[in-house]
Amino acid sequence: MLLAAPRFALPETLGEAITALADRPDATVVAGGTEVMPDLLWRTRRAEGFVSLRRVRELRGVTTTDDELVVAAGTPVAALIHVEHRALAAAATSLGTPLVRTEATIGGNVMSALPYRNLLPALLAADAALELTGPGGTRTVPFDGFVTAPGVTAIGPGELLTALRLPRHRGFADYAKVGRRNAQFVATASVAAVAAAGRVRLAFGNAGPTPVRSDAVDAVATALLDGTATPEELRAAVDAAVDPPTDPVASAEYRRHALGVLAVRLVVRAQVDAGLGS
Repeated sequence: MLLAAPRFALPETLGEAITALADRPDATVVAGGTEVMPDLLWRTRRAEGFVSLRRVRELRGVTTTDDELVVAAGTPVAALIHVEHRALAAAATSLGTPLVRTEATIGGNVMSALPYRNLLPALLAADAALELTGPGGTRTVPFDGFVTAPGVTAIGPGELLTALRLPRHRGFADYAKVGRRNAQFVATASVAAVAAAGRVRLAFGNAGPTPVRSDAVDAVATALLDGTATPEELRAAVDAAVDPPTDPVASAEYRRHALGVLAVRLVVRAQVDAGLGS
C-alpha cells in the first residue's frame, strides 16, 4: 500500500482549503498531480492524505494590472505560454508535453523547489514575489531566497502558495535551457534573462542547490549589453558564481560551460532586441 489510512479533502474555497490543511497537517497538497503522482509511483514520497486544490477557483487565473502580472498558484502551466512576460512564457513552453502543461500548475512547479524546474530561474530573473496564505492571513515574500534547499522552501506551517506577482515587464526577457531533448525532459542547465532600463538580470537553474543569481554576474552582463565587456568576461563571471552538480545526466564542468554559453546567448539576444547588436 502506498497510502496508510489516507485522508482526503476536496475544498471549494480558499478558506476551506486552509481549514482542511489545518485539520490534516501531515497531508500532501495536490493540484495538477504531475509532481506528486510520479513520486508516489516510484515510492520516493509517502502521503498521509491529500488536500486537493482542483476545485478552488480562487487559485486559478492570470490578472494584469498597470504594474503587475499576477498568476494564481493553481493556474495550469499551459496558461502561461501567452502571458506578457517572454521569459516566463518561454520557460512554460519548454515544460513537458502539452498534456502535462495542461495539468501541471505553476504553484506545483514552484513548491517542488527542485533546482532543474523550468519556471524557477524565470521567476528569479523577473524579481517575482510570492503570496502565501495561512491561518494568520496573507503575506508576500520575495521569491529570491524562498527556496532554501532542494525540495525545501520557506513556506510556513499551514500556509498555501496562493499567487505569484511579477513586475509588469515590456522589454526584453527570455529563457533558454539545454537537456537531452527540447521538451519532455528536465533542464540539464537553464538561464533566464530580463533586461530593463539598460540593466540585465540573469538567473540560473540546475546551477546549485537552489536557483542562482549574482549581482557580480548581472554587472558583467549589463556591461556586455552596452559593449564594455566581452563574452569571455561574462562566462568567467558565471563560472565563479555557479556551483552545479555532477550526476548521471551531466558533469559539473559541462553544466558550467553550458550556463556560460546560455548567458552570453541571452545577452546577445537582448542586444539585438535593443538594436545594439547584429
